[in-house]
Amino acid sequence: WFVGWNMYAFWMGTVLTGHWVLAHECGHGAFSPSQTFNDIWGFIMHQALLVPYFAWQYSHAKHHRRTNHLLDGESHVPSTGEENGLGPNNERISFYAVLHEAMGDGA
Repeated sequence: WFVGWNMYAFWMGTVLTGHWVLAHECGHGAFSPSQTFNDIWGFIMHQALLVPYFAWQYSHAKHHRRTNHLLDGESHVPSTGEENGLGPNNERISFYAVLHEAMGDGA
């Protein structure tokens, strides 16, 4: 039964990821030239995924307005020099910084 449930979960995840991609494109207005059609189809697809379409569309647009903003971004906000172990003159002052210096990743 363990193998069966894992196979079921894998294939359902694969199928529902496809549904999510279509629903996501509708939320961006990229699925169809018609915004009305995007909203209707996006609403139907989001209902199948148990995600409220218009609330998600609003919050997702808000997320995109701040993408890669150093202070107001919601994801992938870069760490500060101090958090990376840099002193006031950008000198390396912690083991974390020395480790990254040795790895050569420029952190």
